[in-house]
Amino acid sequence: MSVHSIRVRLTAWYAAVLAVALAVAAAITYAAVRQQIQRSVDTSLASTARTLAAAAVDEAAESKGVLPVRAANELLMEFRDNDRAVILLTGDGRELAAQVPPLTRALDRALLRRRVASRAFGFVTTPDRAFRVLLSPVRLGRESYAIALAQSRAPQEETLEDLREAMLVTAPLALLAAALGGYLLARKSLSPVVRMSAKARAISATNLSERIEVADPRDELGELAATLNDLLARLDQAFAAQRRFMADASHELRSPVAILQGELDVTLSRGDRNAEEYRESLEVMRRSVGRLTRIVRDLFLLARSDAGEIPLRREPLDAGEVIAQTVRAYRTVAAEQKVALAAEGGEELVVLGDEDLLQRMIGNLLENAIRYAPANSEVRIRCSAAGGNVRIEVRDCGPGVPAHLREQIFERFFRVDAARGAVPAAAGSGAGLGLPIARWIAEAHGGALRLESSGPNGSVFAVILPLQSGSSNV
Repeated sequence: MSVHSIRVRLTAWYAAVLAVALAVAAAITYAAVRQQIQRSVDTSLASTARTLAAAAVDEAAESKGVLPVRAANELLMEFRDNDRAVILLTGDGRELAAQVPPLTRALDRALLRRRVASRAFGFVTTPDRAFRVLLSPVRLGRESYAIALAQSRAPQEETLEDLREAMLVTAPLALLAAALGGYLLARKSLSPVVRMSAKARAISATNLSERIEVADPRDELGELAATLNDLLARLDQAFAAQRRFMADASHELRSPVAILQGELDVTLSRGDRNAEEYRESLEVMRRSVGRLTRIVRDLFLLARSDAGEIPLRREPLDAGEVIAQTVRAYRTVAAEQKVALAAEGGEELVVLGDEDLLQRMIGNLLENAIRYAPANSEVRIRCSAAGGNVRIEVRDCGPGVPAHLREQIFERFFRVDAARGAVPAAAGSGAGLGLPIARWIAEAHGGALRLESSGPNGSVFAVILPLQSGSSNV
């Protein structure tokens, strides 16, 4: 049994806390019992002193206000007790009468004389703690006297000694029994944790679909098991997404590599090709290399974004100017597909962002719209203020996206070529990474990207970015 075990540590802490509690309880109990015993002795002494004083007054009254020594001794004999000494003292502390048991002789007379002389009446414990003494004044006729009652503390000390011995025996036994019970209780309480740990160790990347058993979902251990199951579910989804990502990336990279390999094999296998045929092969290889470069660049960007390694250079930018620059860069691409580009929005709308990434986002949206727009159609991009935000809208005239696929288009490597009907030849060049990258860039700038509408007459993508304070607003 390891000292690092939670059960051992819980038992040790439980035993330590219980030991302190038992020690405090024992100390309080001992003090209370001692005080109660002393209070009982004091009450008894006070009662005897009152009875003796009343008897002495009656006896003095019969003797015309004077208490003879003989009468005093006879009176004290009536209060004879082996555990108690009774002495009658004069006003100056001299002994007038006393009982004869050995207890009386052991009492310190000098102490009594000093206290009577100083009129220090009441209860006192002798310096050797052998007696509890009560000095009580009494008036007999014209003379003042003092009654001294002394109770031996030996019976009290014996009782307290028995109590201490009982505590010294019972407290360790109680502590041992409680510690054993605490260990068994901790072992039973933590047994679900042991089972969860064993189950978690058995789960690996190959069986992430398995889950930890939840005995009682309402207690803390049930909440822990549920939390671990949620973690396993997220890991399962992450591993599945990673596997799907790797498979899709391999598939996308395989096509341009296969084209390159084929063209190279054909080119090298024939030695009688003319310059025009070589040019055509090189053009095919150039397009394949371009697509391969684009895929690798997008994959690298996504990998860095997932790792949080892309620092955003936030600077005030005119959204309309960023859009205008991007539109100018894509006019040639649009012209090749016989698609016109139109930009709207003249007011100055300032956003805080990274110019390169924002141009990349807008470029991806324009490229997606151009790819699916029919020939001789138009793609319009519009920038406007919407409350405290900037709205960038890209509208095309393509075949649209089915309703059940409108969220999946933002997943990596997902393409809806079949769902959107006939697609131009250039559409096949996409790897399904443009829209996911565009959405990530929008979210990295505190905004959002969504497909607002889509149908047979085209689709509308909208980007919402925070408008910098102080810029124009409608």
